Amino acid sequence: MDTKDIKQLDNIIKELGRKKLGYCIHSTRSFVSAHPYMMYDDELENIERDYNLMLEYMKRGFNDPQRKDIYSKLLARLYNFVSNLRIAYMAQNISFYTEATRKSVNQSFSEERIKTALETFVTDVAMLSLEPEPARTEKSKEIYRRHNDFIQALFGYIIVSRQWTDNERDFFEGILLSPATDIIDAQLITSAIMLATMNNMDINKFHVLINVYKKTTDSKLRQRALVGWVFALSAGPRLHPQMREMVASVLEGNGVANEIADLQKQIIFCMNAEQDNNTIQRDIMPELMKNNNLNITRFGITEKEDDPMNDIFDPGASDRAMEKMEESFQKMMNMQKAGSDIYFGGFSQMKRFPFFYHAANWFCPFYLEHPEISSTVDKLKDTPLLTNILNNGPFCDSDKYSFTLAVASVISHIPANMREMFNTKEALGQTVSDEDQRQPAYIRRMILQDMYRFFRLFHQRGQLVNPFDKSNSIFVADDLFNGTEIQKVLPDLCYFMLKHKNKNALEHLLPKYNDTNDSKCMLIHGIYELNYCGNPKSAAEYLEKSLELQPDNRRAKSMLARACFEAENYDDAAKWYEVLYNENPQSQANALNYCVALSKAERYSEATNLLFKLDIEYPDSIPVTRVLAWNLMGLDKLQQAEKAYRRILKSNDTENGDWLNAGYCQWLLGNISEAVEMFKKFMSCQSKDTSTTLYDELAKDRKFLLSHGIDEIDILLMTDLIKE
Repeated sequence: MDTKDIKQLDNIIKELGRKKLGYCIHSTRSFVSAHPYMMYDDELENIERDYNLMLEYMKRGFNDPQRKDIYSKLLARLYNFVSNLRIAYMAQNISFYTEATRKSVNQSFSEERIKTALETFVTDVAMLSLEPEPARTEKSKEIYRRHNDFIQALFGYIIVSRQWTDNERDFFEGILLSPATDIIDAQLITSAIMLATMNNMDINKFHVLINVYKKTTDSKLRQRALVGWVFALSAGPRLHPQMREMVASVLEGNGVANEIADLQKQIIFCMNAEQDNNTIQRDIMPELMKNNNLNITRFGITEKEDDPMNDIFDPGASDRAMEKMEESFQKMMNMQKAGSDIYFGGFSQMKRFPFFYHAANWFCPFYLEHPEISSTVDKLKDTPLLTNILNNGPFCDSDKYSFTLAVASVISHIPANMREMFNTKEALGQTVSDEDQRQPAYIRRMILQDMYRFFRLFHQRGQLVNPFDKSNSIFVADDLFNGTEIQKVLPDLCYFMLKHKNKNALEHLLPKYNDTNDSKCMLIHGIYELNYCGNPKSAAEYLEKSLELQPDNRRAKSMLARACFEAENYDDAAKWYEVLYNENPQSQANALNYCVALSKAERYSEATNLLFKLDIEYPDSIPVTRVLAWNLMGLDKLQQAEKAYRRILKSNDTENGDWLNAGYCQWLLGNISEAVEMFKKFMSCQSKDTSTTLYDELAKDRKFLLSHGIDEIDILLMTDLIKE
């Protein structure tokens, strides 16, 4: 939706959010004048008249106590007018909306017609059991076909509907909560209301989503309504004060804040789907493919014959291969248990069937009678595969449709012994128990995965607001949640975002969570400043405050020590690393960190005393030898340092920086040619992606070199020697 006209309308809506009524009236009049062919009512003239009357009263000096209230109502009225204008324009010019209009135009959608159609369908399906075969099958297909045409049209009708009246709000809420409405229909209608509200805020549609979430007793409908009103928050502007009241009211419910926090986490897992798929393709699938026992050819799938010589030359080979395959598979299952969308990568390639050309099908709960898969169901009717998919498959609904359509297209090419496998639940691999499928978190995850696939793969996705993009995905940072129960779950959410290294989320959340009297809050801010902003001084201030409030917080001490070190405040870094070392002297890491900080503070004697002790305790530790060698250089014990560096360079644990430091040692000893060779070795091993020169590296240690008699001229000359 990047046309000039849509941008103009979006700008009017944006300025309405800033309450610039006069400017927006003028801009709306300009748009209407430029599009005389568009149908609209006389509401704009009424708004102009009322606004001009307000200006006239103000000009005459009247003090109207209702002025602010009238101004707000005029803003809301103008928004409704512009919103309806926007929908009318898109219905004529934006393909997603023109298709929705085309589908709905041949149907009558009076309230009575909608109610009758939904209730009649439920009655007709119930009466099918009285029909004899084969008439029942044919009649069933006709009932579902006719109803699918209606529900698809209703989906489009809602998408392009204007701002709802209070009566329309109450009607749709009533049919969604009615036991006479099929639950699949109710879920699909809820998704349509969500899409409509996300892309064109309508307070009455939002009201329906909120109320269905609060009132329904059906878990699937409740979770769909939750996702619906939460994603609708991406629309604007906020001209209706009752919207804040609605959100505050729903959050008073028991456990709602925790449910919303879990939803926020699940959105992050969805957004990591492609990253998780890369992990699977890189680390897991090669092992699974290497150890499978199948040949996939253009003529079908066949089993490989076992090589009889394997048991002779390597008796344990088959067992080891099976163990590796099971281990790789378990890694993938563990990712799924943690919340990862492990099926996105595979099923994203299976959304090219004509079934997915229709937006409503992406949101439709899976059911065998869907008219657009009926021919597929007929092909697979001799196997219980579809029932297994429906009852046990760990897939979201759109993936179930993909799987069904894909299997039907290749079933005739699958060997008979593999087709037999479809008679078992194990054919699906990991299955989900009935109890797990009834859990709100599971239901919500499936809904989100359906939505993520739609907004990632649907061919017209670019014409819609995407709730998974960076600007919309962190919905809990919305101002509507300020002062609500959501504040209590922010610490947990911030820790979650830190764990998942989600800087964008933290940028949105931390301004909402900034309690200087909360130790955890100060710790999170400190970690964020240190790890994501590269601001160790600011991080140290937060971390010091955290320790004032909770002196025994070990993580805060560790992060503060690191912050001081990165801020080059080495004496304070040594102080905090000493605290950590004294608390856990058995930790080699703590001891080495303390020694490094001491050496940076040029307290070489203190560091060396501890390092000799560590060298005795860990005689084969190259990290200990590495730190000891540097400190021996600091004490001008160059022969001992040289011996230590030779040991390091002969080991299998040599790091590139060891060549640089060993070169320093030879330089200080006066062995210039050896130093040159080591510096050349260091530069040859540098990453090709870096443009750092040897001079840049030597400059980092200028203070150390100057303290040992090597001045700037020496550094420049050494740099030229390396160039030769």
